[in-house]
Amino acid sequence: MLASARTLFAERGYFATTINDIAAASRVSAGTVYQQCGGKQGLLRSLMDSWTTSDLVQGTLDQIERCESPAEVYAALADSYLEFWRRYDDIVQLVLATAVHDEAATESLGQAMARHRAALYEIARKLRTLGDFADSFTDEDFADITLYHYGPHNGFHFTVTVLGWPEDRAKEFLSTQFRQSLHAAATN
Repeated sequence: MLASARTLFAERGYFATTINDIAAASRVSAGTVYQQCGGKQGLLRSLMDSWTTSDLVQGTLDQIERCESPAEVYAALADSYLEFWRRYDDIVQLVLATAVHDEAATESLGQAMARHRAALYEIARKLRTLGDFADSFTDEDFADITLYHYGPHNGFHFTVTVLGWPEDRAKEFLSTQFRQSLHAAATN
């Protein structure tokens, strides 16, 4: 049911997709969709959870913890954001578009952003231990700048999906701009 919902939401949008559409595509009854998944809102929340609790999150944090230099951290972060875009951009864009009109989606998006920022705070602390920026440059500063460059409206969604750049060009551009912005802000 989750896979069917993801496909239908991507094709038609959240609001134009009905429970009956999801049920038919999943070969179950509409009642089963409500009972097993909590309806469309439950499916949207499950899709969002698949993005924000992905094994890619912990895998990235584990990889970054093993990094021995800031350059390794930045490379791992760029690779991770590219992979997140590949796996989950459709879900991210769906949640963003739906949150504008749906209170439950807005709440789910808020939870997703809190999880995202918590992971970025861990990465900021790692960079600080590697001596990349002063203690006066806060975890929040790092998260804000990271989201500006790699966040759902920018990053790979904008460069690859909207502009049509090849992934390698986008990754090099974003990584360079991110490091420059981060170090400019960290030294001011």
